[in-house]
Amino acid sequence: MLSSVQDALASDDCWAVFVVGDAGLGASSLLAQLNSAGKGRTAVMTVHGSPSLAPVPYGALSPYLSDLSVEDVTSKVAVLRALWAHLEAARKNPGPALLLVDDAHDLDTATAEMISELVQAGWAKLVATCIPRPGIPQPLLRLWHDGTAERFDIAPLTLDQGHRLCEALLGGKVLNSTSREFWQEAGGNTLLLKTLVREAQRSGDLIQRNGVWLNAGSSHVRTLELTAVVKVQLMRISTDGREALNLIALAEPVDRTLVGEIAGEPAVKELLDQRLVVQSVDSEPTLRLVSPVYGEVLRRIVPAARSLQLHRELVSRMEVSADKPESLLRMVSWSLDCGAEVPGRLLIRAAVLACKLFQSETALRIAWAVQDPELQQTARAVMARSHYNLGHYEEAAALLNINVDAGSGLTHMVVNSLLRSATRTALGHPASEIADDARRLRQWGDEEAAAKPADAPGILAATARRATLVELMAHSLSGDYRQMGPLLAELLEAGSSAGEPDGALTRSMALALQAERLCALGYPLQGRQLAMDAYGQDQPPDNDIFFLPEFIVVRLVACDLAAGDWAEAQQLLAGYADTSFGSAMVSFSGAAYVVMGYIAVRQGKLADALELLTTGLEALRDSDPQQMFRLCAAMAYYVAATQGRNAEADRLKQDYDAWGERGMHLVTAFGRDFLAAGDEHLRGDGSGIAALNKSAEEAEEQDARHLELHALAMALALGDTTRLERLAAVAGSVEGPWAGALAKYCSALSDGSAEQYLRAGDALYAASVFQLASDAYSAALASLDRSRNRELAAMARAGVARCNEELGHAGSEAQPDTVAPILTKRERNIVALAATGLSDRMIADKLQISVRTVEGHLYRCYLKLGIAGRDELAAAAGIVEDTANGDTRKPGK
Repeated sequence: MLSSVQDALASDDCWAVFVVGDAGLGASSLLAQLNSAGKGRTAVMTVHGSPSLAPVPYGALSPYLSDLSVEDVTSKVAVLRALWAHLEAARKNPGPALLLVDDAHDLDTATAEMISELVQAGWAKLVATCIPRPGIPQPLLRLWHDGTAERFDIAPLTLDQGHRLCEALLGGKVLNSTSREFWQEAGGNTLLLKTLVREAQRSGDLIQRNGVWLNAGSSHVRTLELTAVVKVQLMRISTDGREALNLIALAEPVDRTLVGEIAGEPAVKELLDQRLVVQSVDSEPTLRLVSPVYGEVLRRIVPAARSLQLHRELVSRMEVSADKPESLLRMVSWSLDCGAEVPGRLLIRAAVLACKLFQSETALRIAWAVQDPELQQTARAVMARSHYNLGHYEEAAALLNINVDAGSGLTHMVVNSLLRSATRTALGHPASEIADDARRLRQWGDEEAAAKPADAPGILAATARRATLVELMAHSLSGDYRQMGPLLAELLEAGSSAGEPDGALTRSMALALQAERLCALGYPLQGRQLAMDAYGQDQPPDNDIFFLPEFIVVRLVACDLAAGDWAEAQQLLAGYADTSFGSAMVSFSGAAYVVMGYIAVRQGKLADALELLTTGLEALRDSDPQQMFRLCAAMAYYVAATQGRNAEADRLKQDYDAWGERGMHLVTAFGRDFLAAGDEHLRGDGSGIAALNKSAEEAEEQDARHLELHALAMALALGDTTRLERLAAVAGSVEGPWAGALAKYCSALSDGSAEQYLRAGDALYAASVFQLASDAYSAALASLDRSRNRELAAMARAGVARCNEELGHAGSEAQPDTVAPILTKRERNIVALAATGLSDRMIADKLQISVRTVEGHLYRCYLKLGIAGRDELAAAAGIVEDTANGDTRKPGK
């Protein structure tokens, strides 16, 4: 914005710039920047409009009229002379002065006319800020009509702009979820966002940990500064407008007709004109404040007696029902604030809604207010889920373990069973304990059916379905995909018939678990379709207690990542944030970083990956509902080890070890693979490769080809080619572009021809696996240099250049034959020994490492050096020596 205004002022035919935007969006800051930039180059004159001075002629110009007598102050000529004298005294260079007017909408008419004349006479160029309504004063509008003015509108900050502002204010990395919370509270208002950040920092809610800023508390201490900022924003409204604003703040979203009946339609129109409230476009329009923080502050300063009076007036005109969820939640919270009585059914519905929207403190408060004995079990489930949302897993488990086997109805038993299983998972309990829960649930069903013979069929069917789901969750943890198959087939077939009270939830969870199983077995595309079907199932409101959307979405993302569809995974999380479940994105705060970090690792963007993963780790440290912490720590450890950042790698491994294993096997198996690969990078003794091959064998026993492929691919990246044939077969059988490209790369490694390497490079590049694509193109180029096929060599060079650009190496040398590769110290030692003719066994004995490790290092060196094998090592040894001595040019270059 600053550069645009400066460019406009530099134009010969522009003499005035109007900056229009709501209060707090940064217009005053823009004037301050122009003032600083103009000092020393031209005369600068500042004027501030004020509501208190608006009735006084030339009131805004009073700082420049102090030398005038009382009679002269009312003289237009005397005022003009005084301003001219001030400008002449301040003039630095020839040319017009710079006149900066803040809040021009509050100028008195005489001042606005005087400023217009100064500009028209060529004495000054004008920059004036104002709010959209009442807008630019009429005398200044003449400049617009004359064609000598330009207008710039300031919009609220976008989410990305809000994030960048938070990072600029705090001078470091900020969690996306933290900046999103501030941005939402401020409604994109720059001033409010700055105030909220400073407030949270001072109160201790906002802390920096391991270089990352995040919200560590939820106290939301509102200081006098924030209250004062909000009050200044609301100064211009009338008494009736304030009354309407208070009502909207207390009840939002609230029917516009009701607000008009109580406060008057003119007051509603005034608030809309001032852009303090926004109106929905429904057939029955509702009103809400433009910024949530306005409502929060107003609700604190409205006197309790007046709040209760407004509550009675509104409730007498409306029926509070569960049909309008957001309105219900606000009305219930308001009623509790006032001490008004709320029916138990509405309390429970509001508590469930708050839980679903991740307003966990509100959900706990409302659920605690439930007194009806028949609703206590549901209230307890809501409180358990709310504690789970907050990362308080022990508290959640304690609530779910109270009287779970006595006095519980069928509905409560089946709901609590799922919550208890998820909580056990978050606490790291073994799969065997969750399986025991399933057994106890079946036993409870048998006993309940015996006690109630008339209801026995329904009780046995419901408990059997839910016990099977719990068993499946246990198998998901242990990775027992063979056992999952028949159970899922039985459950999906039984759940296809209509009429079961929990049929929608059962079917959605079964479809999601089947998607997870298919993903592990190597069919991620088929799994994704099932997960999408699960997501599309209509669910009754009672199912909101269980985190079904997150349960499904995490498996959707897993399928996309397994297939190698990185863009789809990112779009899925971004799209999920925009759905009706968008508030639950707080659940994916850390998991989103894990997804982005995983993609960066696969693409070969290791520097980006480490930053993403270490940032996500701090979010997951406080709350890890998706059980992603260990995978995140393992990937970060692997990347740090790969980059030689040993101290950081040690810290990350400590995080991994301390956390304990938890979560579905699809995640934990990946974590163990990354840990083994990181160990191999640091130790180089073959133990990491051995662990990866063992992981692949265990996956093969379960027919989990995707997990087997992951382990074998990581072993290959470490230089292990002993299972290349098996890797090629598995990659060829797994769905998705990543596996398909890897299969072509395996074929190229076996064949060794330049054409195969080029095809593999193209497939890997299309799959966005840029580093491995670069390796394939480099191998093709090495082979082509020997055959002197210039056309294919040019294609390989172009491929390397494309990969360098994607990897952020644009501008670096894209021709591998002109730059010596950088080898690690261990690789240089092995190359030097191999070049003297020592065998792999002799090198292993000399360096006290395994033969397999020697083979792996040599394989990587061949790729880096662009040679085919040992026969060319003697010449390459000279390059390695030059590299070690700091000369990166090949001899003769």
